Amino acid sequence: MSSAPSSIARLDIILLAAGAGQRFSPEASGLPKQFQKLQQKSLISHCLERFLSWPDCGQIILVLPPDMVNDLPLAIKDELSAYANRVTVIAGGASRADSALHGLIALDRTDKISRYVAIHDAARPLVSHRLLDTLKSALEGGADGVIPVLAVSDTIRQKISDSPMADSRVIDRNSLMRVQTPQAFQTGRILAAHQKLANAENKASFTDDAMIAEADGAKITLITGDEVLKKITYAEDLTAMRQEISQMETRTGSGYDVHKFSDKKTGPIMICGLAIPHPKGLLAHSDGDVGLHALCDAIFGALGTGDIGHFFPPSEAKWKEAASDQFLKFASDCVKEAGGRIIHLDVTLICERPKIGPYREQMKNRLAEITGLASSRISVKATTSEGLGFTGRQEGIAAMAQATLSLPATDQAKIE
Repeated sequence: MSSAPSSIARLDIILLAAGAGQRFSPEASGLPKQFQKLQQKSLISHCLERFLSWPDCGQIILVLPPDMVNDLPLAIKDELSAYANRVTVIAGGASRADSALHGLIALDRTDKISRYVAIHDAARPLVSHRLLDTLKSALEGGADGVIPVLAVSDTIRQKISDSPMADSRVIDRNSLMRVQTPQAFQTGRILAAHQKLANAENKASFTDDAMIAEADGAKITLITGDEVLKKITYAEDLTAMRQEISQMETRTGSGYDVHKFSDKKTGPIMICGLAIPHPKGLLAHSDGDVGLHALCDAIFGALGTGDIGHFFPPSEAKWKEAASDQFLKFASDCVKEAGGRIIHLDVTLICERPKIGPYREQMKNRLAEITGLASSRISVKATTSEGLGFTGRQEGIAAMAQATLSLPATDQAKIE
C-alpha cells in the first residue's frame, strides 16, 4: 500500500514517447524503442508503473507519435488500458521540444493549479522513487528547475576538426556531467519558457528542457542522478538492460534486539537515532539503540553476512558508548557495495514506556537521513506486551525489524 503524499502539491508528469528513435534499429516488432519489451512490459509501461506507484504522483500526460494515438498495436493498447484512469494520451510534435510543449499545454488544460511538473523520456524506464522524492523536495525548497546529473568517469577526447583522422585533445572530465531525466520544474515557469521558444529558429539546438528554462532566465539546481536510470538509445542498450535486470533478486532479512533498563543510569535513551526522555537509562556496550540494532541485523541477514556483533563486537573498547547511527550507515553502505539497494525497512518497537507515537515521524525522518532512503519506504511501529514479560514489567525494551533488499542474483552480493 502506498503511503500518503508528503505534501498537498503533487508532481505532475509529462512522459515523452513520441520519438522515432532513428538510432535504434527496430527489433522484429518494427516498433520504436519506447514500445519495445523489457521483462514482458514496454518501456512506457515500466515508466508509468514506477510513477503511479510513487505516493506524490499527480497527473500523467503521455505523449505518443501522432500516427499511433488512435492506432496503437493491440498488445500495447491492452497494456496501457490498465492506466486509463490516471493517464491522458496526446499526440506529440515534430521535435522533442514540440512534444514537451504539447504535453505542458495539455496539463494546463486538465489542471490549472499544477505547481510542479517533471518531464521524462520514456527511453529511461528505471525511474526510482528516491530520485522523484529528491526532485520534488528541491522544487518545494524554491528551485526553478531541478535536473539529475552524474559524473563522467571515462577519459573524453575532442576532435579538433571534422576529418575522420583528425587530431584530438583530452578534455578535463571533472568539468563535465551526464544529464538525465526526469527534469522537474515549477509548472508555470517551464510552460512560459517553452511557449517563448515555440517559434524560434534555433529551437532544434535546445536538447533538453533545462536548456529551454535557462534561456528564459531560470536557475537550474543539480542533484545526483541514478546509474540505473540509463537511456535506451541503441538496440544493444536494451539487450544490456535486459541482462542486468534479469540478474537482480529480492531478499528479506529479520532482526531482533533487546536492552535492559538500568537502576543506576538515567535517561534519555536512544531509539531509532533519537534521544527519548525516560527516567532510566539502558545497559549496553554502545548507546543501546534497539531500533537501529534490529535494523542492522535485518540488513545483514538479507545480505547473508552474519550479525551486528560480527562487525561491531562488544568486546572491542572502541565501540563502548558508540552512536549506533554509524552502524546503520555501515549496513546501508554494505548494500550499495554489493550492487544492491534497500527497498523497504520496517521496525517494531516493544515497550510499555516511553510512548513511541509522539516520536514516530521524527524516527522515520531520522532513519531516512541515516540510510538515504525515502521516508515513504520506512515504517516505524510500536506495541506493548499488555503487562506481560520483561517488557510488560518495564524491565527493558525490545525491537523487531525486517529489511527488503534488491541484490544481484550472484555470489557477488556477499560481503566478507
